Amino acid sequence: MKIKAEFHQDAEIFRFLKKLDGPEIRHAAALGLNEHAGEQRRQSIVRISATTGVPSGRVGGKTRVIKASAGPVMSASVETSDVAIPLSEYGNPNWVRDLNPMADGKRGGAVSSMRGVEATGWNVRRQFPHSFMAGGQVVVRKSSSRYPLKVLSMAVLANELAKPTRPNVPEAAKFAALDLERRVVRHVIRTLGA
Repeated sequence: MKIKAEFHQDAEIFRFLKKLDGPEIRHAAALGLNEHAGEQRRQSIVRISATTGVPSGRVGGKTRVIKASAGPVMSASVETSDVAIPLSEYGNPNWVRDLNPMADGKRGGAVSSMRGVEATGWNVRRQFPHSFMAGGQVVVRKSSSRYPLKVLSMAVLANELAKPTRPNVPEAAKFAALDLERRVVRHVIRTLGA
C-alpha cells in the first residue's frame, strides 16, 4: 500500500479570505444598511401621513436619511426636522362667531354658540374648547389676561417619527427585525461572489 499526498495551492481561496478582511465587505454592509434606512424612511412617511393627516409631501420634504459610511462602526439614521404644525395649516379650522349678542332676543347672549374652533387634527374632526381664531391661527388664552395667546398645533413630525408611544416606532422595529439582516447579507454575498 502506497500513500501519496499532493498539495494544490489555489489562489482563489486566498482571494476569498482577503475579501473577508478587506474594505469591500464593510462597503457592502454599508450599502445594505443604507438601503434599509431608505426603506425605513419611505415607510415612516406613509405611516406618519396616515396617522396625522399631514400630506406625505410635507413629511417627505422634512425627513431625510443620514447614510452610514463604510467603517468599523456603521450607523444610518432617519431624521425629521420641522416645527410644530399649527392646526390652521392642515386642520381646515372653522369658527362661527355670532356678532349680534341680541340674536336670540335676550340681552347679553353668547358671543359664539360654539365651544371653540372646530378643526381636524390626527384625522379626527373635533372642537377645541375655549379656542378661537385670531390672525388666521387657532389660539387659546394662556391666562385670564388678554395676551399672550398660545397657538394650537396638531403634530410635531419628530415626535411622530421617534416617540415610543407613537405608532411609527413599533412598526419600524418590526420591519428592522425582518429586513435589515437580509439586506446586509445579500450585499455581502454579492461582494464575496464577485
